[in-house]
Amino acid sequence: MARGSRNLGFLVAAMALIQSSTDVETAPFCAVFSYGKQCFYFDMDGCRRAAGDSGACVINQDEVRQPLGGSGAPFCVVTSYATQCFYYDAATCRQAATTSGGACVVNSNR
Repeated sequence: MARGSRNLGFLVAAMALIQSSTDVETAPFCAVFSYGKQCFYFDMDGCRRAAGDSGACVINQDEVRQPLGGSGAPFCVVTSYATQCFYYDAATCRQAATTSGGACVVNSNR
């Protein structure tokens, strides 16, 4: 019986590891380095700190949520909880992105 419970414990641990590694890919921001990409940042500032001088931050296209609000505006703020496309000038968009921990991007649906 001890061997069966040990195998079950190993299986549970393996499943938890697999689940945690797939959760890593669900954050909206990725730090990109010459050796690969790390997509586990939920705010742009944290991503930029992690990337430092040796990398860059990009939007995780697999995780970007569909725009909320008027999608006809040219700029969007992408955050961990939403994509809001109702900014008609880049300065306002950047300011909103800074206060929300997000990033200002060009609306690709326009």
